[in-house]
Amino acid sequence: MKGLLLPLLALAIAPAPLAAQYSRPAPSGSQPSRVEQQASQPGAPAGQPPATASRAEVLRAAICLAGSRNAAAAEALVATPPYSQPERDQAGRTLRVAQSCVRAATPIVTSAMALRAAIAEALYEARFAQPQAALTPPLAVRPLLQPEASILPEIVAQLTVYHNVAECAVTRQQDLVRALLATEPGAEAELPAVQALYPTFGACVPPGTRLRLDRNVIRGILAEALYRWSVVQREGSASPWAAPAAAAN
Repeated sequence: MKGLLLPLLALAIAPAPLAAQYSRPAPSGSQPSRVEQQASQPGAPAGQPPATASRAEVLRAAICLAGSRNAAAAEALVATPPYSQPERDQAGRTLRVAQSCVRAATPIVTSAMALRAAIAEALYEARFAQPQAALTPPLAVRPLLQPEASILPEIVAQLTVYHNVAECAVTRQQDLVRALLATEPGAEAELPAVQALYPTFGACVPPGTRLRLDRNVIRGILAEALYRWSVVQREGSASPWAAPAAAAN
C-alpha cells in the first residue's frame, strides 16, 4: 500500500520508563518522586536503567486490573488527556495497582503511553465481548488528543493524523481491529493482522499524507479509538466522550 511503511518508527515516542515521562530537570538534591522510586528495579546493576517490560507483560497486568474490583484505576487513566500531567500522575497510581493485581515480584517498568494502550485494550476486552453496533443516526466521538492540556504539544501535533486515521478505521473495519487485538502483542500473528488494515488506513489517510507506522504504536492507538467509539455507541449522548450533535438546520 503506497504511503504506508511498516515496521518503521517514524515518531520519537519509543516507550520509556514512567519516571522519564514528561520529565523536567529536578532541583539539585531533590528526592525522586513516588513514580521514579517505582521505576527502580531491585538487583539492577548500578548506573544501568531497569529493563522495560514487554507489551505482552504490560497487557497481562492491564487485563488483570480491568477485570478486578479495582478497575476504576484503569478507567481513571483513559479519562486523562494524553501527554498531560494528570496522565503522568494517574499512570503511576494505575501501574502500582496493576502490579499488585498480578503480584509482580519486581516492578513493571513501562511508559505512560504503553500502559495507557494496554489499559484501553484490556478495558475493551472486559467490556465488549461482542462488537458494538453503530448508532443510527451516527454519533461521533470527541477527539482524544487535547493540545491545550498537553505538556508535550509537539508530540500531540505529530500524533494527530495517526489518531484521526485510527478513529476512521474503527468505524469502517471494527472486525479487523478486533482481530488485531485478539493477537498477542509482539507475536508472529500480530504483523499480518496489522497489514490486513492497510487498505483501510489508505482510505482514511488525507490526500497527500504519507504514514509511517510502527505496530507497537498503532495497536495502542487503535485499541483506545475502538474502546472510546464502542462506549459512545453503547451510552449515546450521555457518554462524556460523545461529540456534540450537529446543529439542526
